[in-house]
Amino acid sequence: MTDAAEYRKASRERWGKSARGWQARREQLAHASMPVTARMVDAIAPQPGHELLELAAGIGDTGFYAAELIQPGGTLICSDFSPEMLSAAQERALALGLSNVRFKQIDGESIDLGAGSLDGVLCRWGYMLMADPAAALRESRRILRQGGRLALAAWTGPDENLWSALPGRELVRRGHMERPRPEQPGQFAWADPGRIEAALQEVGFVEDLEIERVGFELGFASFETWWATQRDLSSSFAETVDGLAPDEHEEVRAAVRASVADFETGADGGLTIPAATWVAAGTA
Repeated sequence: MTDAAEYRKASRERWGKSARGWQARREQLAHASMPVTARMVDAIAPQPGHELLELAAGIGDTGFYAAELIQPGGTLICSDFSPEMLSAAQERALALGLSNVRFKQIDGESIDLGAGSLDGVLCRWGYMLMADPAAALRESRRILRQGGRLALAAWTGPDENLWSALPGRELVRRGHMERPRPEQPGQFAWADPGRIEAALQEVGFVEDLEIERVGFELGFASFETWWATQRDLSSSFAETVDGLAPDEHEEVRAAVRASVADFETGADGGLTIPAATWVAAGTA
């Protein structure tokens, strides 16, 4: 088995383990990330009757927002390579009462859909996590009709996303996690907008290419809520901290708690932590 194949297998397992955590946090995450969702959907200009695909959809909120805008007559394909994530998305769509969504397990690097069959593709925080993002972008362009639009989101750097980066930094500092290499898939692999632009241009997204920074905030009722959210969203983080000796576990928590003190919003211990992402779009 190649390194890429091993990575894909491990990644699918990690996301499967995290699916219920993402589902549990869906309302909070959907509300906080609405500026990103709205910008992405606006970038593909959905119209009634359009056929859309969301890749790496997770619990599906970005695509579901678009699904309402393509009625009547339009269909959204909500996809993920994790069956557990796809199941969570189906539950979400049922709760929202959406009737124009179908679900399909898809690996973004090899999309089982016809060439030139779609009007738009959405992928929020997905491509930079794939083993071969160039292959995924080529596939995304292949399935778009001429003039179809792609919109993606990729996180800016860790300094602008301390809500997620701080726990990992402490674990890396203490030798419990390895710092990802720049060329490896990861949350911040596409933090440089130049890398996004080059990746899109390489596969032919050169027309109407745009990259924009979108900032937003994540609010948490307390440090404990934030810590629990980290565990829910990342099975690898949860497994790492669960594997620590009790004393070390408490030292890590104490160090991370001190690092977020600047984000406390009042006497009740609530936290408001800024976040930022790139939203890029182009025309096939």
